[in-house]
Amino acid sequence: MHWDTDLSGLAGITLAVFALLLRQRRVQALPWPQRMAVLLAVLLVLLVPVAGLSLAGLLRGITGDLSILTLLFLLLASARTLSGCGLVLDENRARAVQAIAIAALLFYPLVLGLGSFDPYRLGYGNLWFMLALLGFAAWAALRHSILLALGIALAVAAWSIGWYESPNLWDYLLDPWLGIYALAAQVRHWWKQRRGTVHVQPEP
Repeated sequence: MHWDTDLSGLAGITLAVFALLLRQRRVQALPWPQRMAVLLAVLLVLLVPVAGLSLAGLLRGITGDLSILTLLFLLLASARTLSGCGLVLDENRARAVQAIAIAALLFYPLVLGLGSFDPYRLGYGNLWFMLALLGFAAWAALRHSILLALGIALAVAAWSIGWYESPNLWDYLLDPWLGIYALAAQVRHWWKQRRGTVHVQPEP
């Protein structure tokens, strides 16, 4: 296993734990120095090896490597919580969540055997799939969904240099955890919209 794959995999798990921790109100209420101290303590707990395996490594074995899009969402959520204010990319995250929810809804049933077409095979460098992704990223950028366009660009760039062990582009674009989150966030948004709170948008 390459050192860069190990490093990015463990960093992804650590970032996910940080993002979840920072969403806790007790942590958010702490002064900045104490909040940083808590994050440092959690980092030590996650990365210090015990019996040859760290807690982050154990979690990685359960979840697998997170997609580049997931890492981007986690990084954005953590930066927003730490800064205490919205970021530029926050303005269009709802569109990105909606697009990811639709992709997960179409992708995973087909991958699991619903129908004879397996879209996962396209991720091994299919030219038409690459052109479709390029067109979709350009369309997203023109529609001011910079977060989605950036996520696709970073995923393709990471795939092109073989950043993960997987040779399939889908593993850089999407993972089950991101799909579950996007679908749950979209269902919650639709439910609130139905109850008359249209202004509320899903948050990563």
